[in-house]
Amino acid sequence: MKRSTAGRALLIALAIGGAASAARAASPEWEAPAISHKDVRPYFDDVAIKGLVLPPPPAEGSLADADDVAAVMRGQQVDAARRAVAEEDGAWLYDRFAEAFGRPIRRDSAPALVALLNRVERQVSGPVFAAKKDHGRTRPYQRLQLSHVCGEVKAPAPDPDAKKRTSYPSGHSAYGWAAALILARLAPERAPAILQRAMDYGESRVICGMHFPSDVAAARVVATAVVARLDRSPEFLADLEQVRQELARAEQGR
Repeated sequence: MKRSTAGRALLIALAIGGAASAARAASPEWEAPAISHKDVRPYFDDVAIKGLVLPPPPAEGSLADADDVAAVMRGQQVDAARRAVAEEDGAWLYDRFAEAFGRPIRRDSAPALVALLNRVERQVSGPVFAAKKDHGRTRPYQRLQLSHVCGEVKAPAPDPDAKKRTSYPSGHSAYGWAAALILARLAPERAPAILQRAMDYGESRVICGMHFPSDVAAARVVATAVVARLDRSPEFLADLEQVRQELARAEQGR
C-alpha cells in the first residue's frame, strides 16, 4: 500500500496466524496482547482528556470515503507474507515492537516497562471507546464484501445494519502508536524504526479489513494527545524514570 512521504513525515514529526501464535502463547518470551483495562489504573481520570474532539469520519459516498474504500480493497491484494504480518499484528502488541526496540518487552525481563505500557494503553482506551460510541462507524468487513478478514477462515458477508459499529477510531492503532511514542522516547536512537513499525502496525488493520485508513489516522491523533497529556503527570514521569533505570541495568548485564 502506498503512503505519501509528506504524510509519513508528518506522523513521525508528531512523535519527535496459527502455529507461530500458538508457539508464542506457550512461551514466556512473548506477552499476550489482551490487557484487562478494568484491572489497570490510568494515570489520570478520563475527564482530563475530554477536550479531545475528533472530527467525524468521512461520510459514506464522499471523496474521502471513496479513498478509504479504495485503500481497503488494495489491502486485500497484498502478498501472503504481508498478510501474515497483519494477522500477527492483530493478535499481539508489545512483542510486535520488540525487534524495532532492540530488546524483548516482557514481564520477566522488563516488568516496569510492561507495567508502564499497560497503564498507557488503559489511558488511551478511555477516549478511544468514547469516540467509537459517539461515531458508530461501520467496519470495512461489515460494509464491503472482502476476500480476506483477519481471524476468519472465510470472509463474512457484509452486514451494514450491524448493531456493533466500532470502526472509528482504531483501538489497535491507538495502542500501537502510543506504545511506539513511549518506546521511541526510551530509545531515541531507534525512534525511526519504532515509529515505522507503528505505521505498519496501523496499516495492518486496513489489510485485515478491520479498519479504514481514516480510522487509523484518528487513532494516532488520540494516542498522541494522550501521551502529550501524560507529560503533566508526575506519577507517569516517575514511572518513566524507573523504566530508564531498569533498561540501564539490563544493558549493563548484557
